Amino acid sequence: MTQLALIRHGETDWNRERRLQGRADIPLNETGIEQANTLAERLDPAEWSLILSSPLSRAWETARALSAASGIPLGEPADGLIERSFGQAEGEIVTDARARWTDGQYPGSETPAETGERGARFLNEVATTAGGNVILVSHGAFIRATVAALTGEDIGGVGNAAIVRLDYADGRWELAPDPVVTVAG
Repeated sequence: MTQLALIRHGETDWNRERRLQGRADIPLNETGIEQANTLAERLDPAEWSLILSSPLSRAWETARALSAASGIPLGEPADGLIERSFGQAEGEIVTDARARWTDGQYPGSETPAETGERGARFLNEVATTAGGNVILVSHGAFIRATVAALTGEDIGGVGNAAIVRLDYADGRWELAPDPVVTVAG
């Protein structure tokens, strides 16, 4: 069995303001840096063989902090972990975007189903080639959509610096027992 831990990046100013970030490259704020450091203290290096990350700076900064504190090797940024595109809604306050596009279809965006399919392809590749348990640092909408595509489960919103654990064996995915762990505020 292979275990993957999907970790959402630490907080950014846009998270605090409740803005849709999507693929906008927004860095961690001070709280996000603290969250990454707190999360790193909780990782057992003996349990994990590799950390992979989305190339967006908020995820990459989180992954670098995890690797530096734990000694778990950090791979190159992985485009397969990039956040869902929210198209024209990127940068909008969530409630304003929902009011403007009441059907939830943001012009130029990637759908949750498309995000989930993309994420499932990437996680299947990692699970079958990595040769050990892997930490994947990514984004909230990506994690939610990917978990739904792989397991059929809707885990709801994923907080900053939260961990979602998945088990992979014999071509099947399952949420690990107590799969969603919120580590830092």
